[in-house]
Amino acid sequence: MAGLAQKGGAVLSHVQLANRPQDLHATRVALGEADLVIGCDALVSASREVLSRLRPDHGRAVVNSAAAPTAAILSQPAWRFPGAQAEAAVAASTGGNCDFLDAGPLAEALLGDTIYANPLLLGYAWQKGGLPLSRDSLRRAIEINGVSVDKNLAAPRKWWRCRNRGTG
Repeated sequence: MAGLAQKGGAVLSHVQLANRPQDLHATRVALGEADLVIGCDALVSASREVLSRLRPDHGRAVVNSAAAPTAAILSQPAWRFPGAQAEAAVAASTGGNCDFLDAGPLAEALLGDTIYANPLLLGYAWQKGGLPLSRDSLRRAIEINGVSVDKNLAAPRKWWRCRNRGTG
């Protein structure tokens, strides 16, 4: 998961899945070993730090394309969000095996708040086959976390309904 921290810097979460704990040997995903990037911020997702983790042969990405301003806007009033360049970098690194969603407005339309953009991205990645987890496992993880459980569980379901109606 790649995104922007509330106080300014990039946030990277290295999440590893295995059938047995002893199959995990490091706390971080090694260079060229990530199967999936869930990018909550397009600029962070397009960074060298993130893209270098993707598997060169079959890495994929699901990225929030919403424009998130950086600190550069304070010192450079003419700064413009380089969304097209970020998307091109991610697309090149995944061989086009990526999806870009304007997740903030979509989450607001479906769930009433942009805060649910990240769980919406997670649900989208799962529905596209990017996460080797059962629906029950994903549901249980959200329940164990205990934060806004109903809304976080609703994000993937609402996206699925919206997509199947041809509106997403």
